[in-house]
Amino acid sequence: MKNSEFAAFVMTYERPETVLKTIRILQEQTFPPAYIYIIDNSETEATRFAVEKLAGEYIGYFRVGYNSGPAGAARMGLRELANRGYEWIYWGDDDDPPFEKWVFEEQFRVLENLEDVQKVGILGGKGGRLNKTTGRINTFSNHELEEQPILEVDSVPGGGSMLVNARVVREEILPDKKLFFGFEEFDFCLKVKKNGYRVLANAEIWLKENSKAGFNNKDFKWKASNFGKREVLWRDYYSTRNLLYIYFKNRFYKAFLFILVKSILKSFAAWRYGWNYGRKNFNLQWRGILHFLAGRFGR
Repeated sequence: MKNSEFAAFVMTYERPETVLKTIRILQEQTFPPAYIYIIDNSETEATRFAVEKLAGEYIGYFRVGYNSGPAGAARMGLRELANRGYEWIYWGDDDDPPFEKWVFEEQFRVLENLEDVQKVGILGGKGGRLNKTTGRINTFSNHELEEQPILEVDSVPGGGSMLVNARVVREEILPDKKLFFGFEEFDFCLKVKKNGYRVLANAEIWLKENSKAGFNNKDFKWKASNFGKREVLWRDYYSTRNLLYIYFKNRFYKAFLFILVKSILKSFAAWRYGWNYGRKNFNLQWRGILHFLAGRFGR
């Protein structure tokens, strides 16, 4: 694999200093992308002024003109870089770059050692498997990661060092822009698998990232819960709406019903965190449910 066949896109929104830092991190990789494409969802000019100073042969810039969300930006980035002829594409968020300089080098080392690599649609540095009954995307313990250096997964999350095979994009398998924000990577991974490609996660990278963060216990398994956290409560609307859509569309009806009931119960359970939190959570949960039923998506 030549790095001339490898490009990256990075989506950003109103964070010029952050995206400039991420560009430097990508350029400093031991196997850097030949081209970095910045997709700017910002509604002000600050990011354009910062990035256009760097734009040239190795860095491209595109200002969307409105906030298309991560889903819309990723769709644009994948399509543009595939059309330019690159074979592998890094899906990047401005605030979550690779955690070490050797991450891309390690990812491509793995790809070169795989049989029938062209049937690999996605390789991530972490991932999860879907429980089709509960709708939960289950992660792995350190012990499980040590047992299998390469994992078959159903999802690679944002910030998961995701590499996308451009063949997938040229077959018009693309992120669903109407999701806007929340589980757009998961939906994309399911599409890729449905079309006969493999979705893999590099357990060795994942273990090293856990170790760097101090999570060395063999039983450690990452679990994230935002319930009760006021600063990220707004995400619940998108999570509820989009998961209901994804599970219903893929006929995961048990998972769909589980998430529906869970969201209804959450709309009442959150009152224990206080009146303001409970009221806002109630409105967000029910808005997500009702907007799914009404087919209202986007921002």
